[in-house]
Amino acid sequence: MKNINFYQVKYEAMESFYDWVDYGSEFDIAAAQSMYYTGPMEEIYEIIMLITIATRFSRSGKKVDRIFKKDLKAILSKCKKLDFDEYTLTDYEKEMFKEEIKEVELLVKHKCILKHRS
Repeated sequence: MKNINFYQVKYEAMESFYDWVDYGSEFDIAAAQSMYYTGPMEEIYEIIMLITIATRFSRSGKKVDRIFKKDLKAILSKCKKLDFDEYTLTDYEKEMFKEEIKEVELLVKHKCILKHRS
């Protein structure tokens, strides 16, 4: 099993994302900045970070731009191949994570997306 601190990764995602929002970035820009400045990471960390950030869009009623939607589709594809039992997640963490993935799937399917600002 691969050791992972689920809540620590979620905390770091939220902290980075909301730091950018506090600096005045729109949600879509803050999401991109969070991932860019966090740098390369293991796939599971990237998945947790993006899913966590995407739930902020969903729960705040924010729309997803085309670029972030593309990133989310790629992450959701990785989620389908993810073996949750490969990681040291509690049953509760697995259930919560699966629920958040479903939430993001609905967000991506939503027809109202913003066009990316050039």
